[in-house]
Amino acid sequence: TPSERARVQGWFSSVFGVAAIVGPALGAFLVEHVHWSVVFWVNLPIGIVSIAMFWLFLNERVERREHRIDYLGGGLLVIGIGALMLALVQAGSLDGINIAGLVAVGAGALVWLVLHEGRTREPMFPFNLWGRRVVWLSNLAGFGAAAVMMAVTAVLPAYVQGVMGRSPGLAGFVVGAASVSWMFASIAAGRLMIRTSYRLTAAIGGAALVAGSLMLLMLDASSPPLLAAGAAFMIGIAMGFCNTTFLVAIQATVGWSERGIATGSQMFMRMIGQAVGAALLGAMLNWGVNRHLPGAGDAVNHLLHPALRHTLAPGEIARLGDAFALSAQEAFLVVVLTAVATLVLTLALPRRLSPTHPD
Repeated sequence: TPSERARVQGWFSSVFGVAAIVGPALGAFLVEHVHWSVVFWVNLPIGIVSIAMFWLFLNERVERREHRIDYLGGGLLVIGIGALMLALVQAGSLDGINIAGLVAVGAGALVWLVLHEGRTREPMFPFNLWGRRVVWLSNLAGFGAAAVMMAVTAVLPAYVQGVMGRSPGLAGFVVGAASVSWMFASIAAGRLMIRTSYRLTAAIGGAALVAGSLMLLMLDASSPPLLAAGAAFMIGIAMGFCNTTFLVAIQATVGWSERGIATGSQMFMRMIGQAVGAALLGAMLNWGVNRHLPGAGDAVNHLLHPALRHTLAPGEIARLGDAFALSAQEAFLVVVLTAVATLVLTLALPRRLSPTHPD
């Protein structure tokens, strides 16, 4: 039932939240104390254990029927999103013709996708599903929340190391603050939405997202690590409330036969939000540093590397830190605007809709 799903999804989201934050923190530890390549090899035993657990413990009743897999739709989606993402990530290194070509290919593939999905019998990306208010609001808000989260996992550790001059271990601790709040917020959201509504629970997450983003905007070189950890903590609360609420709301809005694709649409928008957030924020940092301190790209890499930072002169560290800080502030401003837009989307959800009041 929706009420049971709300409670269970709270636990699921808390596990996802812990993994999403512990992963980067563990990665920082491995890079600092072992070797950077280990962060990739460690996925092999984790993947093997995951496959074994599915094989042993996932018992399901499968009703066999003929399907027509939408290979063309999947290919067009990959080409469209991939080309646009590549244009965004490589905008600083490619010339105008190549950027325009990538944008044209991406836009053309997505237009073809829209036309194709309206004609195929079993579309991979059914657009009629997006005509439902709860689905498109939750998916767009999930996109925004995931994009904001990348400020914590991708930008904040670099800020703590490069601008504040702290160690990768402390940067991992700062980011890890989000895992604690994410876990407890997910469980709380699952219980709160049963007693109130999807709108209120999601709005709490949206408000926490704005608060955490504003705290990021307040950071400077002299800020205490607790302020950075507090920003991560607030955004972790936001992710716990938002992710749990959006998924349960979407699943309760659609029929049983649509639940898989509806859940997939939410997960897809989260992943795209993470990818776009990482690409956009990374591009802004690169552009900003090159604008404030032209040709400083390699030196910034030294600034962020604990062993190489000591080879830089104090004056150079100060100049690089200022350039990185100014660029990060511009990126954090975009994060604040994205968080505000996400909050507005949560407030547009139906007022009384909840697991116990589906209508």
